[in-house]
Amino acid sequence: MPKWICNSTGRIAVAAFATVILVLFSALAAVGEKQVDYLFVLCIFLALLAGFLLLLKGTFPKAISIILMVLLPFGALCCMEFYTHVPWDLTPPIAILNYLFYLILFLIGFTVFGNAAGGSILMAGFPMLVGLVNYFVVSFRSSPIVPWDLYSLRTAASVAGNYEITFNYRIVLVMIGFVYLMVIGSKLKLRFPSRRLLPRIAGVVAAAVLMVGYITAVKTDEVGDLVGLDTTLFTPNVLYRNNGFMAAFLSNLKYMDVEKPEGYSPEAAQEIASAGSGAGEGGEASADSGSGTKPNIIVIMNEAFSDLSVYGDLNVSEDYMPFIHSLQENTIKGDLYVSVKGGNTANTEFEFLTGNSMAFLPAGSVPYQQYIKGEMPSMASHLASLGYETHALHPYNASGWNRDQVYPWLGFEHSHFRDDFEEVSLLRGYVDDHSAFQKLIELYEEKEEGTPLFAFEVTMQNHGGYSKEYTDLFPDIKLLDYEGNETTSVQAAEKYLTLIQKSDAAFQELVTYFQNQDEPTIILMFGDHQPSDYICNPILRLFGKDSTSIQSSIEEFRKGYVVPYVMWANYDLEGEGKTLSANYLGGFLMEQAGLPMSGYQSWLSELWQDYPVLTANFYGKEETAGKLSFHEVDEIRSEGKIQDYAILQYNDLSDSKNRIENFFE
Repeated sequence: MPKWICNSTGRIAVAAFATVILVLFSALAAVGEKQVDYLFVLCIFLALLAGFLLLLKGTFPKAISIILMVLLPFGALCCMEFYTHVPWDLTPPIAILNYLFYLILFLIGFTVFGNAAGGSILMAGFPMLVGLVNYFVVSFRSSPIVPWDLYSLRTAASVAGNYEITFNYRIVLVMIGFVYLMVIGSKLKLRFPSRRLLPRIAGVVAAAVLMVGYITAVKTDEVGDLVGLDTTLFTPNVLYRNNGFMAAFLSNLKYMDVEKPEGYSPEAAQEIASAGSGAGEGGEASADSGSGTKPNIIVIMNEAFSDLSVYGDLNVSEDYMPFIHSLQENTIKGDLYVSVKGGNTANTEFEFLTGNSMAFLPAGSVPYQQYIKGEMPSMASHLASLGYETHALHPYNASGWNRDQVYPWLGFEHSHFRDDFEEVSLLRGYVDDHSAFQKLIELYEEKEEGTPLFAFEVTMQNHGGYSKEYTDLFPDIKLLDYEGNETTSVQAAEKYLTLIQKSDAAFQELVTYFQNQDEPTIILMFGDHQPSDYICNPILRLFGKDSTSIQSSIEEFRKGYVVPYVMWANYDLEGEGKTLSANYLGGFLMEQAGLPMSGYQSWLSELWQDYPVLTANFYGKEETAGKLSFHEVDEIRSEGKIQDYAILQYNDLSDSKNRIENFFE
């Protein structure tokens, strides 16, 4: 073996491993891109070259090593940003702020391992893995990783199998870039000045203190203002593009806890509640069950159920909601605005059941995971106080979004998860809506006679992962404008529309069953969010847009957060549909059911008159007759009624020991 080649068994093993892994990822990219071109050749060449360079003996002179040590963190910054954006989107001050993170990370590795090779492995290896995970998270749910996602790891792991992980040449080249940073780092002639234990420990502690100080500083408003960090939380992809991944992620740490609203005190909350509608005052209900009895209430929050024609008229081979579109008698339909898109299902659930709004919580947070830690009033506890038998159903893992703990805390007497659904039919491995709705019928038939039923079900049939090939799902509904040019994303959108049609058919079966029942029953079905941008983009392209371009206009952006709701009863239901957000929907249902609302629901019913739509991203207000105008939610945070809402919500969610009695339920 030539003298300039290292013959160390360990070094040869590392070089071989790195080369094989990079070649494997290059092959996966070729499969994902469905083409072998010059980029594939480039990836293979760079992979082989990386292995060769690792085997070379020798190091850089010390002076050059010091210069490279300063430059390597900048390379790590660039590679990290290339995963989803481009580094030149960062302003110089923000780039420097991000650069410092990678430099300190290098110093930690340098002090722990005692050499530059260890520093470069930590500095490049950590962001390489985090960036790769973030890339796929953005692909799946259209928004980047945020700190509170750590609370949702169990939920993410449980559904990951139904997503198709596809590599492309871009991310493989980024990974190769990170490997080259490690290769260069291994050639630096830099070692920790002392091999003694105490100086090494002191060095590690000093580097760790630097990192803690850095993170603490990035979280402050002063540093954010100094470098000009973007604080527009309602578009997290833009926020991460403008601030850089590390600065954006770390600055979000300050939102881990709910901020106390200005002017909050238990007494202030009580005063606001006392000035509004009193508990138990029902609205002017337009429902008449015909018997004077409390109607059974069935609520279905249908996973990813939406009507993508909000972006424009779709030229499809057949109607994907024929039954719902045909429903007229004893039916109320309308648009529902939600705070999430492509994921975080539990947030729509939270808003509907509690009447609280994500507008007052950190962007991307999940109350089920972060803030609900004990008994909390909800529609379930309110209906239980009215004599209802309350059930929560979800035909999937009980641990998802912490539901197995949260449902009892919200007042549900009975919870039903995947193991409770027997003899079901599956679609893509999920319990289909037909079986999910049959469970509702089963609960109705088994309930105690004379006791009204409240059943709240969150479905799974339409969950993401549409691009995979399935033996039990085919794109029956076609987007005719793409005929003959159906890419993977177009086929995924067609599969999604096919799933929506299957939900529509299952809903028809449920309605038909209750049409023939004597007990008055009202059924509400709504979507939790739209699918991810991967599904919406083929639709948007038909109208000359994409998921990035629509973020420049609130009027276009809000279309990504609207889903349909449909309310049907087997008795006279004469109310009119209205546009509203999820926090108001529970009270609207109570009103249509002819039941007394809680004090909180009554208060929200009054607020709806001024702000029909209030989400984490925007609000809607009627500025011309019959037409809503949409604006960024930050514009109204200081307005009186919105501040009052924030105070009431804080009292309910974050100050339970001083929670107003007999108001929230």
